[in-house]
Amino acid sequence: MFEAVLFDMDGLFIDSEPDWHAAETEMMQGYGYDWKTSDQLQCLGGPLQRVTEYMSRCLNGEISPEILGETIISEMQIRLSSSISYMPGSVEFSKMIYDQQIPQALVSASPRQLVDAVITKLPKNYFRETVASGDIARTKPFPDPYLHAAKLLGVEIKNCLIFEDSPTGIAAATASGAFVVAIPHFIEIAETARLKVSKSFLDIRDVDLEQWWELNQHELGKLS
Repeated sequence: MFEAVLFDMDGLFIDSEPDWHAAETEMMQGYGYDWKTSDQLQCLGGPLQRVTEYMSRCLNGEISPEILGETIISEMQIRLSSSISYMPGSVEFSKMIYDQQIPQALVSASPRQLVDAVITKLPKNYFRETVASGDIARTKPFPDPYLHAAKLLGVEIKNCLIFEDSPTGIAAATASGAFVVAIPHFIEIAETARLKVSKSFLDIRDVDLEQWWELNQHELGKLS
């Protein structure tokens, strides 16, 4: 079986995209810009630096990415500290993995204060480790956050299973060398030998994990 399971946070484990959209819309409207769904889709998956740089361009550079970042982080910290909505089946799936004594990590492109806010609100924390933007030099779409999580857990990344939802996160996950399962919401993902797609955590069973593990070992064997 997989040595560890690694989860993205926003839009994958927690249903935070509506909060991000509301916070971004409110902030940008305050600067006189009509933040549309198309703008939100441009920013899906982060990382935050890319998002705030995009916002700054929308405002013709009148507000710096740094100021925009501080503002949006502060607002999101308030929202996540108040209440959190979880993606369907995510907490239950994490418990199932925990009951099988498989280590887990939450790996996010969001800043540490937002990751900690989510961990604090969990009904039960099944994650052995967490990785946030700023913990290491490079965040997603580079594979570094997932490689760092595997190192923290003391496992080989090629024997890990990663769940992601956005193009940025999927790029990071696949580049890491892990087996990846995408649960996308607004995009189409083409499957490959070590990248599979599921509609929801509610659709994933023990047998799927076993089949993915066998497939992973089979594909790794081809590379050796």
